[in-house]
Amino acid sequence: MSDPRFDGVVRPSATLEDAEEALLPAPHGVDNHAANLLRTSSGELLCTWFSGPQEGDPGTNVVVSRLAGGRWEKPALVAADPERTEQNPVLFEVDGRVWLLHTSGEPHDQTSAHVVARTSGDGGRTWSAPRVMLAKPGSFVRHPPLVLDDGTWLLPAYHCAPTGDHSVVHLSADGGDTWTAHDVPDSAGLVQMTVVPRPGGGLLAFFRDRRAGRIHASFSADGRSWSAPERTELPSNDSSVQLTRLGDGRLALVYNDASLERDRFRWVTKNGKPRKKALRTPLSLALSEDGGATWPHRRVLQEADSEYWQNELGYSYPSVIDGGGGRVHVAYSYLRKTIKYLEIGV
Repeated sequence: MSDPRFDGVVRPSATLEDAEEALLPAPHGVDNHAANLLRTSSGELLCTWFSGPQEGDPGTNVVVSRLAGGRWEKPALVAADPERTEQNPVLFEVDGRVWLLHTSGEPHDQTSAHVVARTSGDGGRTWSAPRVMLAKPGSFVRHPPLVLDDGTWLLPAYHCAPTGDHSVVHLSADGGDTWTAHDVPDSAGLVQMTVVPRPGGGLLAFFRDRRAGRIHASFSADGRSWSAPERTELPSNDSSVQLTRLGDGRLALVYNDASLERDRFRWVTKNGKPRKKALRTPLSLALSEDGGATWPHRRVLQEADSEYWQNELGYSYPSVIDGGGGRVHVAYSYLRKTIKYLEIGV
């Protein structure tokens, strides 16, 4: 039976000042993860994520929900290949057309994945037939692309191989029909690149650290060549983070304020063996007024509670977008049981 809390109704937060929240309906599976938000040109808010029996299983599919009348609707099942596992969906909009990208791979084998694209001309209500957009096996995405000043599309991605993962930027000069790949130097183990334009020009990227040490940063003047990523002051718990640029020029980051470096871990069992896993709590929002050089303004969005300690999966994989008027929209995995939504003042 579905949890009655997961009704999608947006209500004032009981724990956060100047915030509203909702737990989204999750009728398509017990494992719900990797949310991404989009505010369309018509002002509607969409949320996509993958939902199914377990990450990597066939039957793990992509869904899309819409916020309407103060309530998140039952998510529509959009991508459901019964032979493959579909993960890490991304929404973006260009010239009034909404795009949905996601990975599709053989069960429990990320090295087999390719990236699939669908488009919608009616704000995500109906979708085109899927097409393989990035065919190289091992191609993975997590965050939306940018449109550069010259019209080039920049899609941050990463490549999964038996020897390990590294980050790559895909560029398209023809509206997503064809792409060229540019590897990020020295990015082994640094993945799920999230990119924003810096207020003074150029681009900033942050990376998840597979070693659960620190968020790493890289810079580019043109989106084509990137500096080797370097450690920042911000912790990484080997989980996804997301950056966005606000209308007033500030940068917003949502991340887990935990790492193995800080001994913020719990013991878990994998393949019959105990290991340390960095905590996926607390989930925090940080703001930068200097293009990402410093992050002095920080606020905890979600802390561990009794429900968390019964579930190692935590609060993670955030999406954050500008809501205008000094507010942001955030969505994240809520113990993988569903997706939690926040609208909060910044």
